[in-house]
Amino acid sequence: MLVSFAREIVLCAALISKCSAVFEKYWLPDLEWHTANNWADGRIPETDNRVIFPQQTRHAVGITEGENLRLSEIDLPRQGLLVLPRNGKLQLSNSRTDAKVSTWSKEGGIFWADPVNWNGSSIAAPHLERVPCRQDNVVLPGENRTLSILLPVREIEVKSIRLSNERYPFTKWEWQNFQDRREFSRGRFTVKYSDLYLAMRDCAKCFCQGEFQSDYLEEICAIQRPRCGFTDCEYPLTVEGHCCPYCGGRVFTSLQISLATVQTIADEALEGYVNKVAWHVRRTWKGGVEVLVKEKGDYSGVTVQEAVENLRERLRSAGIEVTSAETAGAAMKDSWLAVTLGPLFVTPLVVIVLLILTFLYFGYSLEHVLSGCMEAVSSIRDGIRTDKQKHGFARFENVPEGNVQIAEVSGTNGPGADDVGVEKDAGGRFENPLYRSKRDRAEKRKILDIDAPLSLATLKSKVEDQLENEQMDTEE
Repeated sequence: MLVSFAREIVLCAALISKCSAVFEKYWLPDLEWHTANNWADGRIPETDNRVIFPQQTRHAVGITEGENLRLSEIDLPRQGLLVLPRNGKLQLSNSRTDAKVSTWSKEGGIFWADPVNWNGSSIAAPHLERVPCRQDNVVLPGENRTLSILLPVREIEVKSIRLSNERYPFTKWEWQNFQDRREFSRGRFTVKYSDLYLAMRDCAKCFCQGEFQSDYLEEICAIQRPRCGFTDCEYPLTVEGHCCPYCGGRVFTSLQISLATVQTIADEALEGYVNKVAWHVRRTWKGGVEVLVKEKGDYSGVTVQEAVENLRERLRSAGIEVTSAETAGAAMKDSWLAVTLGPLFVTPLVVIVLLILTFLYFGYSLEHVLSGCMEAVSSIRDGIRTDKQKHGFARFENVPEGNVQIAEVSGTNGPGADDVGVEKDAGGRFENPLYRSKRDRAEKRKILDIDAPLSLATLKSKVEDQLENEQMDTEE
C-alpha cells in the first residue's frame, strides 16, 4: 500500500514537471540594521547617534547577533518591530544636541504580492508569474536573517517552502505551525501548500493560481501599476498577467504541447541572444503556449524582431505550427519636454471641445457656436489693440528751416502783419527740438562789437561761446 502511494506521488511529480515550468522563487528584501543601503545617508549608525524610523515603518528591523548598540536617541514608528538578538542590548545615553542623525530609508509593509521582492524568474515573465505560483518552490532567508512579510489577502498555493540555509523544505504540517509567528502579518495565514492530485488533474491548464488568480492579479497590479512609467515602444502588447504595457515580442502556438518541449526549442533558438534578450515560456489562459521575449536594458525593437523571427523559424522547422508572432514596434524615447508641456497645450483643447459639445447638446447650432467663438476672439483682439493704442508719440520731421509751422494763424503771415506790430515768428511757430538751424547760428556768431566797451571778461566769454558752437557743429 505504501509502495503504491509512493509511486503515485512520483508519477504525479513527473507529470507536473512535464507540463509546467517549475522555479525556485527567492525572497529578496534585506531588513538588517547593518546593511548600509537601508539608511538614507548610506551609512550605518555609529555610537551615540540619533536614529529615526519613519512613522509608517510597518515591518521588522533586525539587529545582528552579538552587537550591543548605544544610541543618543531613537524615534520609533507607530507600527513595526525592532528585532534584538538573544541577550542583545540596546542602550540609550544622554541626549546630545550635536548627535548625528541616521534615518531608516524603508517605509510601509513588505508585501508577498510585490514582484520586486522575488527573484528566480525571467524579466520577460508577466508580473503574475514573477511572484510564487502553485508550481513553484519558495526559498525564504535563513535563521540568521530578519523576515517580515505581509501575506496576500486571498489564499494562494505554492509547491514547497524552505529556508536558504536548509536543504529540505518544510512539510505541510510544519509550515502550518508558522501561522502564529510574527514574521507573517495579515490576520489570516493565506499561503498554503498545493494539492499534488489537483495539480495533476489541472495539468492541461497549469495557471499560476488556478481558478483564483484574478483576485491575486488585482492585488499584484495595485502595487505594480504606479511603477509602469513611460511606455518606450510604439505598439505595446497586452500580456495576460502583466500589469503594464508590454514592450517586447511574442510567439504563440495553439497546440496542446508540453512547456518543456517549447522551452528546449526556445533555449536553442535564442542561445545567441542570451546577453541581449530574456525569454519566458508560459501556458496561456485559453490553453495555448506562448514564448515572451524582452530586451535586457533599454528597448530598441531591432533585437526583439530578430529573436522572434529566429524563434518562429526554429519552431516551424521542429514541426510546431506557429499561430502568430508579433513585436511591440519601434522604440519611442521618453521626451520629458513633451510629457511636461503636453498637458499644458492639450488641456485647453479638451476644454474647448467639451464646451462646444455642451452647447450643441442644449440646442445651439454649430454655426451659432462658431460665430460666438469668432466674436469672442474679435473682442479679445480689439481689447488688446485698445490697450496698445492708449499711448501715442508726436512725430517731428527735420526740415531745412529751424522753425516748423503747424498752421497759418491770422495776423502772423498775412499782409499787414508788420503793421500791427506782431512779429512774423510769433503765434504759429515753435522751435523744433530735433533740429537746430545753422542759419540762426550764423546770424548769432558775432564775436565782438567793436563799438561797445571791451573788457577781458567779455572777451573770454565770447571765445568760450564760439568754441562751444564749433563743437556742436562738429557733432552734428
